[in-house]
Amino acid sequence: MNKFLKVGLLTAAGALSVAVAGAAYLALTFNPNDYKEKIIQAVKASKQRTLHLDGDISLSFFPNIGAKVNRVALSEFQNETEFAAIDSVRVSLALLPLFSKRLVVNELSLSGLHATLIKHKDGSSNIDDLLSPPVEKTPQPASAPVKFDIAKVVIAKTNLAYRDELSGAHYAINDMQLSTSRIAPNVPVKIALAVGVTANQPKLAIQTDLKTTLTFDLEKQSYQLADLKLAVTGAALDMTKLQLNVSGAASANLATQEFSANKLLLKVSGVKGTEGFSADLSAPDLNLASDHYTGSGVTLNAKLDVAFGQLVAAFSLPSVSGNAQAFKVDNLSVDATLTQPVQTFKVKLTSPLAGNMRAQQFALSNLSIALNATGDALPNKAV
Repeated sequence: MNKFLKVGLLTAAGALSVAVAGAAYLALTFNPNDYKEKIIQAVKASKQRTLHLDGDISLSFFPNIGAKVNRVALSEFQNETEFAAIDSVRVSLALLPLFSKRLVVNELSLSGLHATLIKHKDGSSNIDDLLSPPVEKTPQPASAPVKFDIAKVVIAKTNLAYRDELSGAHYAINDMQLSTSRIAPNVPVKIALAVGVTANQPKLAIQTDLKTTLTFDLEKQSYQLADLKLAVTGAALDMTKLQLNVSGAASANLATQEFSANKLLLKVSGVKGTEGFSADLSAPDLNLASDHYTGSGVTLNAKLDVAFGQLVAAFSLPSVSGNAQAFKVDNLSVDATLTQPVQTFKVKLTSPLAGNMRAQQFALSNLSIALNATGDALPNKAV
């Protein structure tokens, strides 16, 4: 074996042995719970807030650097009122990748977080003291960015609230549950999210469930969503019995301003006052770029139940091509039916469509409109 290689390997092995021995010694002899009172006093002195550490603190050093804290609470500034509390939080980092500037998080789990952000009437907030700028330090030379890799994230039983004392607005995130698979650039990340959102300005009370697979590249600003399944139920504004379902796949590249949808299906229904509505949008293949649009088979079906009858409409775009300055649709089609107790109206509109989005100019070059009406009150009961 090459002498220098042998020496290098022996040196590395020795350094690793020392690190392991040191970590083992710390794990066996160091108890962070012995320093709880000093931590509490330090927070009180530096932030003028009361920190409660009612649970145990546990640390690990090898092969992962980890910390777990249970039952923690923090008071408001110069006030014993609780600002935030958490049942448990655990963070675990792989030790060896840190030497090559790779941040590998084996576990990030959080449960039972409760926090309330308040904006006071004078414009200040209850976290201004926590956001105070850090003391300036001597500028350090730029270093290579740290690459990150997170094995999984688990967030459970999380409740966050925001209150504006001047406007009276209240917003809340209720019982958020989030779980992911490995998070890393260009690696498909499975995401499952369930969360409730409430507000009074505007009025909102919805429950959201999301399942999808996200692939991203932060450097290229590229994002892809696959196996998207989004369900939203609840009430918003003056609409009740809301149901929104989205499925399919979508991608976006923010650097190049390109967006696409594949087998995208959107369904929405609800009640506004006493009027019911529903709509289905289908986009099997849609691509939007700064200099080019393409799409095929885009359809929209809608139904509206109103006091004067029921309106049913179908909108179809068989193919779309062009760009913001000049686009065309081969055969735009609109079918609408209005049904009333004593009469029915049917309208069919077809035409090629061309336009310029930037100039807001549109042309229907071969417009055809057909109207058919039937009912006892009409001449010959039909027109």
